[in-house]
Amino acid sequence: PVQKSADGLESPRVLALVKSTGTMSEKGQLVRQILFPSRISFIFNEQMRIVVFILLLYAGFVMGMAAYLYNGEAVAIVFYGVFALSQLVSPLLPAAMVIGQSVAASRLRRKQIFCIDPQRIMIAGKVQIFCFDKTGTLTKEGLEFHGGQIVDPASTTFASFTEDPAATNALFRQAMASCHTVTDLNGQLIGNPVDIEQFRASKAEIDPAPKYIDAVLTAGGSEKGKLHIIRRFEFVHARASMSVVVLDEATEKIHVFIKGSFERVKSVSRAGSVPNNYDSVCANLAREGCYVLAFAHKTLNVADLESIKELSQDDLEADCDLLGLLVFRNNLKPDTADAIAELKRGSTRTVMITGDNALTGVFIARECGMVPQGNRVLLGECRSPMEEVKWVDVDTMLPVDDIEPYLNDVGPDGFSTTDLAVGGAAFERLRATGAIDSLLLKIRIFARMKPMNKVECIEAHMKYGIIAMCGDGGNDCGALRAAHVGIALSDAEASVVSPFSSADRSINSCVELLRESRAGLATSFANFAALICYGQVMCGMVKMAGFYFAISLTQNLWLLIDGAIATGLMLAISMSGPAKRLAKYRPTSRILGPQMLASVGGIVLINWIFAAMAYVWLFQQEWFRCNEHATAEVDVKKWWLLGDNYEASILSFVSTFQFINNGFVFNYGYLYRARWYKNYALMLVWAFLMVFVSYMLLADPNQVGCAFRLNCGTPSVLEGLGFKKPSWTIEAYNNIQGHNVIPTGSRYKLWGYCLGNMAAANFWQLFVVNGPVRNFLRNRKPLERLRAKL
Repeated sequence: PVQKSADGLESPRVLALVKSTGTMSEKGQLVRQILFPSRISFIFNEQMRIVVFILLLYAGFVMGMAAYLYNGEAVAIVFYGVFALSQLVSPLLPAAMVIGQSVAASRLRRKQIFCIDPQRIMIAGKVQIFCFDKTGTLTKEGLEFHGGQIVDPASTTFASFTEDPAATNALFRQAMASCHTVTDLNGQLIGNPVDIEQFRASKAEIDPAPKYIDAVLTAGGSEKGKLHIIRRFEFVHARASMSVVVLDEATEKIHVFIKGSFERVKSVSRAGSVPNNYDSVCANLAREGCYVLAFAHKTLNVADLESIKELSQDDLEADCDLLGLLVFRNNLKPDTADAIAELKRGSTRTVMITGDNALTGVFIARECGMVPQGNRVLLGECRSPMEEVKWVDVDTMLPVDDIEPYLNDVGPDGFSTTDLAVGGAAFERLRATGAIDSLLLKIRIFARMKPMNKVECIEAHMKYGIIAMCGDGGNDCGALRAAHVGIALSDAEASVVSPFSSADRSINSCVELLRESRAGLATSFANFAALICYGQVMCGMVKMAGFYFAISLTQNLWLLIDGAIATGLMLAISMSGPAKRLAKYRPTSRILGPQMLASVGGIVLINWIFAAMAYVWLFQQEWFRCNEHATAEVDVKKWWLLGDNYEASILSFVSTFQFINNGFVFNYGYLYRARWYKNYALMLVWAFLMVFVSYMLLADPNQVGCAFRLNCGTPSVLEGLGFKKPSWTIEAYNNIQGHNVIPTGSRYKLWGYCLGNMAAANFWQLFVVNGPVRNFLRNRKPLERLRAKL
C-alpha cells in the first residue's frame, strides 16, 4: 500500500494518490443520495392504474347500453354516454385522494410540523419501522458537561473522576480551552454544541484580536495564560477526531492537542501512555449514558513556526500521550419514553442509528424503552470491516461465540429476548458478508455510524417495509432523504432535505406525524370509496334505469347531487380529526384489497337490491301509472321533462338518499380517525341534506319540491287534486296525468324504505367491514405483515 506521497510511484513530484472523485467519493455519494434519492413506489399508485382500467371498461359497457336502450337521436346517445363516462370515472377522484393529505398537512402545520412533500403523508400512514438518531433527537439537544478523568503520567493510571476542571492538570485545562472550533460573534459563542459546552466548562475566553488563527485566554484571563492556535484540523467523521497546534505564550512551547472518540484517540496514542483499564473505564462511563471523548497531547520540537505548515495531520498526531477523558451527560428528553411507548403501541418498531458509542446507545435505548425491560443486549464490534465481528454481552462484557442460541430464546410474546447492537465497522462487515440480511430486524442499535453508513442502514431496512427516519443534524441529511419518510427536529440544514421538519424538537412530533398521516390516509380512502359508490349509483343504477325507462333526473336535482351532496360530503369527510391513540393496525393502502372490495362491493350491492325492490313496490301500487310517451318526441333541449313520471320520482328519491348515505357511511373508522359523531362538519351537512330531501318527499306539493319537479305537477292539475294552487311558475308536466304526486301514505312508506336502505348499508360497514366479522376473519386468516420485535 502507498504510505507516503512517493512510495511505489516513479515521479517524486506526485503529491497525492487520488482514489475517488466526484460522486465516487464518500461525500459525493452522500450529496448524490440527497439530490437524487431512491424512487419510492406506493402500492396505491400501482393499483390505481388497474382501478382506472376497470372503470373505463365498465364505462364502455354503459356507453354500449346507452346506444342499445336509448331510443333517440345519435347526438343525444353520445351525450348521455359521455356524461355517464365522466360520472363513473369522476374528475373528483384525484381531488379525493389529495384532500385527505392536504387537510393532514394543514393540521400538522398548526402543530409546528411542516411538510414540503405532501405525497409523503400517505406513505407516513404506513410506517412500520421508525429509526432515530440519538444525540439531540432522543436526548436533549445540548450535552451537559459532567467532568473529566485524567491519566497520571507517572503511574499510567486514571486519577479519580472530577466534575471540576480546575482539579485536573494544566495540560488538560489547556486542551479544554483550545481544542475546539468555537468562535465569538458579537458576544455569542458559535460552533458545535459539544465544543461550546466544553469551552464554557473551561471558563476560558476568546481573544478578540488573535495573532494567528485564534487565541484564547485560559481561566482567570491572565496574559500569561494566552494560547495561540497556529493550526487547526476540524472534526471529520471518517477520522472521528480533530486536532490543534497551540503556542503557549507563557512557556513558548508548542503543543499538539487531539480530541475525538475514545477509540480513535487510543489508536493514535502511545501504548505506554494508555492505562490498562482504559477500555473498561470508558465502557462503564458509556454504559451509564455518558458521552465520552478523550484528549491526547504531545510537545512539538520545531525550529520555527513556518515548518509546522509542512507537516501533515498524521505527522502532527503521531506518538501522542493520552491526557484523559472528557465526559458529558446525555440526558433523555422528558417525553421520549412516552413517545417510544406510543409508537410501539401503534405496531411501529423503533431503531437507533447513532454516531455515538454503542454502550451509550444501549443505555439510552434501555432508558427510553426502545429495548424492552429485561432483554439481553449483545454487542458486535470489530476494528475494521476486514476483520470478523466479535460479540460480547454488554452487561458482563463476556465474549459470546455463538449468538444463535440467544436469538432463539423466545419470550411470551413470541419474539427473542435478546436484542443486538453493532458498531459501524461491524455493520460494514455484516453487509460485505451478506449476514446483515438475517440479522437486520434483530439489531436495535447501530452505533458509530458515519453519514453514509446511516444511508446504507436505512436502505437495508427499506427492503422490509415502510421506513421513517428522525434526526436533527447535518450528518442525518442523507438518511432523512433516503427514507420513505424523514422528519428533522431542526430548522437547520437537515430540515432542507427532509420531507418533514418540526419546530417543536420533541419526539412526540413523530407520534403526531403518524396520527395525522394515518387519519389522512384513511380519509383519502374514505373519499375514494364514496366517489366510487357515487359512480356506481349514478351510472350503474340511475343511468341504466334512465336508459331502460327513458327517464332522467331534473336539472336542479343534478345540481343538488353533484354540487351539494358529492362535493359537500367529500369536503366534510375530510374534516374528521385523527384518533387520540395510535391503533395496533395501520390503515389499508390497497384499493383492491379485501377491506376496500368488501366495503365498496357490499354497499353497491345493497343499493342495487333496494333500488330494484323499490321498483317492484312501485309497480304494485294502485296509483301508479306507467310512463306513457314517446321519448323520441321530447325536445332534447328540454331533457328534464323526461323526469315527469313516477319511475323518475322513485329513482330520484331512492338514489338521492343513497348518495347522502354513501358520504356518511364511510365516515366510520375510529381506529385512525375521531369518532364519527365528532366530525361536526359532516354531521351538519348530513343533517341538513336529510331534512331537505325528506321534506321534499314527505310534504305536500310545495315550492321546494316543485323546483326539483318532485311531488308536483301542472298548477291546474294540482288544484284539481285538492291542493292549493301554486303561486309560482311551473312548466307544464310532460305526462298524461299532469303530475307525479305520490299519495301521502305511500310517501311515508317510501321514506321508511329509504331509511332501511341506509340502515342496511351502515350495518354492513359497521359490523362486517369494520366490526366483529372483520376481526374474526383477521384472526383466522391474517395478512402477511412484517414480523419483528417492536
